Order: sequence, then structure tokens, then C-alpha cells
Amino acid sequence: MRTAFFLSFCLSIIGQLPAQVRIEQDVNAELAAQRIQVEVRGTDAEVVSLVRAALAMHGNFSVVTSGSVRVTVDRAGNTARVSCENPAFAFNTEIQGRDVSEISLQAADAAVVGLGRRFNLKPLFASTRIAFLSTFGGGKRDVYAGSLLMNNVRPLTQLRCENLGPRWSADGNRVAFVSYAKGLPDLYIAPYPFGEARPLIAGMRGSLTGGSASPDGSRIAFCSSNQGKTLDLYVSDANGGARRCILRTDDRVESDASWSPDTTQIIFASGSSGSPRLYVIPATGGSPTQLSTGGGYASEPCWNRADRNLICFTQASEGTNSVAVLDLAKGSLTVAAQGTGSVAYSRGAWCADGRHIVVQSQQRGGDRYWLSLADSVTGKITRLTGDQLKSCMQPDCWFPRR
Repeated sequence: MRTAFFLSFCLSIIGQLPAQVRIEQDVNAELAAQRIQVEVRGTDAEVVSLVRAALAMHGNFSVVTSGSVRVTVDRAGNTARVSCENPAFAFNTEIQGRDVSEISLQAADAAVVGLGRRFNLKPLFASTRIAFLSTFGGGKRDVYAGSLLMNNVRPLTQLRCENLGPRWSADGNRVAFVSYAKGLPDLYIAPYPFGEARPLIAGMRGSLTGGSASPDGSRIAFCSSNQGKTLDLYVSDANGGARRCILRTDDRVESDASWSPDTTQIIFASGSSGSPRLYVIPATGGSPTQLSTGGGYASEPCWNRADRNLICFTQASEGTNSVAVLDLAKGSLTVAAQGTGSVAYSRGAWCADGRHIVVQSQQRGGDRYWLSLADSVTGKITRLTGDQLKSCMQPDCWFPRR
């Protein structure tokens, strides 16, 4: 049954993917953004189409039908040679992949790194995996996973109930999420790519949020109102045992825990309803320290595992939500995905290059949600999921630990 559903799901979306890559927002001047206009050609039409779609998402590139910077992808079986002969950007890289999807992702990264040497661009596509919620399966929010190109999306659950906050394990082999499968919130885990979801932390009274795995895979941070009326911050071992409350407050709600790359600290949102702020606390417990985010509403922080100085979070201002980036080293604040009168952005998750962020997008005043890719450097935003996936929300990204 599960295999049949996955096959029918893939068939329903395959072939539509490059058409759904739409630029929602861009910088005004290509030169100011250091964007490279690139043409993509090759021997395999499907691979070329996917590589074009990938490069069109990246903040440093715009894809053209004809140009002086031409990337050629010559595929032969499970290998491909990706090259550019323009003297200013010349490179020649051989990549391997098990199928069209993997070859395309590897080829896109080869182009990013080869063309982007002067900008020190990092691989983005092959290593980034997204978990998210979708109402595709019948109105309830089940957990799905796929690549940035959304060409290999698969369902991880078929619980047909409300689920919340999918979060990858450190090794990328399972996804933790809060599920109401038994009526009350329990923390579940779903194996990736296939397997049956099962409870990890169950039977705790009250509300439950989180399931954030430490980068070394040894611990899980989550928030629970098990001991009172407000959500408190807990840490357990990787199997949900040895639970310990590291922060309890009577007048504030703790939520949205995210680990520092070295696993020594946890950032979280805390505050009264409607006015949260960001705090950092030692992972072993202690006194939290408030971070300066320019005042106002700040929630849903995500610590950048590729650059420990960067934290993205949801910022509310001027009547809309945006995803902002706090640079701890510089003490500066920038906006990666600026909300508008028609679209609000929230719940960012960092990608493998430490620069791009997958964000939840919402139609203002409506109930439509989709995923977008935001470039924190140029402000370019590209829609990732189309209407065929229904509403998609609450993304989390995994990539191998460096």
C-alpha cells in the first residue's frame, strides 16, 4: 500500500517541476548582486532542464537561452562531465550519480562551484534534503521529504492526523515530529526514506513542541508543559530517555529550540503570547541570555550549522512576517525574505551552502502555504512547491555534518 501510494504520488508531480520554479522577488541590479548570466546545454534534455531549474534558484545566477558563459553537461550513463570554456569562468568537472535526479543535483553543484570560484560559492543542491508538511494526501498534514528541486518527493507518514514541526536527525536517517495520532501530542520519528513512524516520547501531559536533534546526534531538545501551564525547555538522549528540564519559567512560553553547531548551546524563543524574543542557554542548563534582534516579535530561530555566527528567525514588523538573519560576530541584522502586502515568510531552515534558506510562504489573509528558497545575500526568492502538492509548510533542512 505504501509503495503504491509513493509511486502514484511521484507520477502525479513528475514532469511539472521546472515550470514551477518562479522568481518571486529579485534584486534590482544584476551587477550589484554579482549575478552570472549562464546558458546550459547538454546531451540529456531532462538533466539539462533540471540543472537550469537549479541554477535559476541560486542567488548568483540567472539562466538565459543564449550567452557567453555556457555550461555544458555531457551525460554518459551514470557519469557526466560538466564544463565551461569561457576563459573567465573555465572549469571541467566529472560527476557521478545513480539516476537522473542525482546526476542533475551533482551537475548543478559542479556548475555553482566551477563558475563561482571568485565568489567562493559552496555546493547547495546535492547535499540539501528538505522535510516538510503537506496536505497532499487528503487534507491532514503528513510529513514529506525531497530535494530542493522537488523532483523526488516522498511521503514519510500516512497517519491521516495533524502533525507538526518535522525535524531531521543528525544522520539524516529519520525525522522527528509532533503527532496527534493518539489524540494528544506525542513526539514521533519516521525513518527515511521508508519505514513506519513510531512514538519516541509519549504520555507527557500538556502541549509538546520541538524534537530538535543535536548536530552530534546524541541529544534531542524539545518543549513541554508537562510540569505546569507554560512550555518549558527539555533535553533528552537520542532515544527520548534521560529527560531533563533545563529551563522552567512560570510566566513565559519556551519554544522553537535549535542547537549551536558545536552542541554547547541552544537558541529558543521565549516570552508571553504574541511577543516572543530570542534567548541562548547552555545545553546543560543555566541562565539564558537574550539576543538583540532589533526589538519586536522574534521567533522560530534556526542556527546555521555551516556558519555558527548566523541565525535566521521569523521577524514580525509592519504588519507582516519576514525571515531575518542575525550575524552574531558583526552584531548586524539583515532580511533574507522580506514579507509583502500579499506574502508573509516564516520558519526558515538553512541549506548546505550556509547561505540559502528554505522558508515557509503564506498568502496574506488566506490559508495557502508553499515553500520558497531565499538567498540571504541577494534577497532573491524562488518558489519551490507548486499547487499540485497542496499546502506545504514547516520546512527543515538536512545536510551532512562537516
